[in-house]
Amino acid sequence: MKEKILIFGHKNPDTDSICSAIAYSNLKDQLGLNTTAVRLGELNKETEFILDYFNVEKPQLLATIKPQVKDLTKVEKELIKETDSIQKALEIMTTENYSSLPVVNKNNKLVNMVHISEIANAYLEMSTRDIFFDYETTFENVWESLKDFSVIISGVYPTGKIEGRLRGVSELAKISKGDVVITTLFSGHIKNAEKAGAKIIFLCVDKNDQIPDYNINIPIVRVNKGIFKTFKMISQSVPVKSILKHKTFSHFNTTDFIEDIQDIMKESSQTNFPVVNEDGTIFSTIRSKHIMNFGKNEVILVDHNENSQSVDGIETAKILEIVDHHKFGNFETSEPLMIRAAAVGCTCTIIYRLFKEEGIIPDKTIAGLMLSAILSDTLIFKSPTCTPKDIKAAKELANIAGLDYQSYGMKMLIAGTSLEDKTPDEIITMDMKEFSMGNFQTAVAQINTVDIDGLLNNRKDLESAMSTMIDKNNYNLFLLVMTDIVNNGSKILALGDSTELVEKGFNIELIDGIAWLEGVVSRKKQIIPFLVAASQGM
Repeated sequence: MKEKILIFGHKNPDTDSICSAIAYSNLKDQLGLNTTAVRLGELNKETEFILDYFNVEKPQLLATIKPQVKDLTKVEKELIKETDSIQKALEIMTTENYSSLPVVNKNNKLVNMVHISEIANAYLEMSTRDIFFDYETTFENVWESLKDFSVIISGVYPTGKIEGRLRGVSELAKISKGDVVITTLFSGHIKNAEKAGAKIIFLCVDKNDQIPDYNINIPIVRVNKGIFKTFKMISQSVPVKSILKHKTFSHFNTTDFIEDIQDIMKESSQTNFPVVNEDGTIFSTIRSKHIMNFGKNEVILVDHNENSQSVDGIETAKILEIVDHHKFGNFETSEPLMIRAAAVGCTCTIIYRLFKEEGIIPDKTIAGLMLSAILSDTLIFKSPTCTPKDIKAAKELANIAGLDYQSYGMKMLIAGTSLEDKTPDEIITMDMKEFSMGNFQTAVAQINTVDIDGLLNNRKDLESAMSTMIDKNNYNLFLLVMTDIVNNGSKILALGDSTELVEKGFNIELIDGIAWLEGVVSRKKQIIPFLVAASQGM
């Protein structure tokens, strides 16, 4: 299946940003696309109220759009446990054409890499007689190596670590307690092996040979292979951890960015690179070929169009569409795209129009979400950004959703004004946008409330949070707009070295950094244009 197209609004999302993403994703999916709505920040109280009201799950948080290792769909999942046999490792390497494999412990955590050269060197160095002393292994591993050609014909196959030596036909007279014996039908020493205390006998025979009843008390395993082949397969049963040597190798985390690992992979002599999850467990193995043609993430932007307001790494994504009702800033795209913009008060007004153009009636839930966004952005039609198109769309959506938009809208706005559990940092960033105005870098945060005086009781802490943001981002001005949804106006708090922008833009005098703007409720239409105009003359 093709990767999902991500649809999202701006950072510090408001109700329109979230509801637009959800509604447009719903429309696109009905039109046959594979999309998902995501968010770029925490939800405010109003949006939480809306999603709870309509029983809609909040979109997943998207921290970055930069391709990460975990986004790779073509990866290798083969690995080896340190207790597995080198035969198993060799089989995987041969089948998958690997030169190395990640090695994990019992908790599936990466501990090492095993290379095919290590297995080859181990074979050259092995002493068959002392193999179980030099390379600890288990009866389970031996059985794993022989099971396709073997059957237990007597006794109970043992388990656990092998304590004895490996003895062949020529050494039957040297058998000691706990030894593993490999013999044939013609050796005549099976009884003697039992008396000497052998732990188990592997009887190498032709598949058509008849086996006599030896009537002994130790297990006998019939192996339909010759002695030499059986020795070789048992040698391959030693565990991977017994041949591993300490080595330095590169591995990546699932959260590493593709662009950051490309040079490492290119310059390394290593061909396979393990990838681990945050807890150290193995995720996959990748090779250079997996990232050579890795495509960009495809996205649709709603309720914004500027990189500064979008997700981290937006420049690495392929933007398919923009649906917005704001002014367009300076941005570039590498390919043509569909832009749907209109001078309306809310993005959801545009999206509802797109539903109608496709002849699709939104269900009650989606209609309720789009209605909520319009009521929020227009302050129930009181904002100067509100247009007749917004009002018409809201009334039609209210009918579909079966809601009285006046009473529902007021409940929604009041629910969104509660700030009692918000820190000063959260208050000033919950609906903050950055703007470049000539030589001035500004941030304008807006909060709807019914208690401005109560909010300003915490002024000292609010100013401290604003000052921190100014220093961190080199803002010339940080403007906090506290909008009274009942009295239809805003009190502003200005901080920074360019507060004269506010005084000039609104032809007012700030008293201790504060002023009341009668009838001003819209950041987009009643604040930003005046600040931009003021900046042009400075």
